[in-house]
Amino acid sequence: MNTLLDIFTTECIATNSPARNRDEAFAVAGDLFQSRLGVSSSSIVRCLNIRENLSSTALGSGVGIPHGMVTGIQIPVGCLIKLAKPIDFASPDEDKISILIILLFPEIPTYEQLQILSCLGQRLLDVDVREKIISEQRTEKIIQLLDLTIDFEETLKTQESHSGFKHYITSSNQDIQDYLEEWAALEHRPAQSMH
Repeated sequence: MNTLLDIFTTECIATNSPARNRDEAFAVAGDLFQSRLGVSSSSIVRCLNIRENLSSTALGSGVGIPHGMVTGIQIPVGCLIKLAKPIDFASPDEDKISILIILLFPEIPTYEQLQILSCLGQRLLDVDVREKIISEQRTEKIIQLLDLTIDFEETLKTQESHSGFKHYITSSNQDIQDYLEEWAALEHRPAQSMH
């Protein structure tokens, strides 16, 4: 078992960010990850833009989960940015985004990554959780609100026996399912690495 608490640290939570658009939000994420990983902010921003330019990672309901694949990391890492004012993010419901969870994954796509995306997506589409994240200013409490146990061993078994992507997606939210199917399709594209 593992939990989402292993992905986030208090140093990678930004509250009341003044970012006014996607570029500025990604710059904030780049700075947060640079401090944690020692990778240049510009490289992280480039990595996120490569994925975002394929299609929007906005889930709707004011939430986005931008992500990218990074050379040299062994486990997923994440940051959370709460925006002072919502920004446009090509959301499927056309709502502006006020919460961004930004994830960096090892460069080879796995179903562990899909499990993380699915868990976060379902968590953040819970209205009660979302409202608590928006109102909460204590970074350690924000991380606790994201806490969900993920059975990575079971995920690996699913990957080994995988015969149909929809078989293990438990979300009833069609936006999430469509989004995850699109992410799964990226396995067949050349991985974009960041050095």
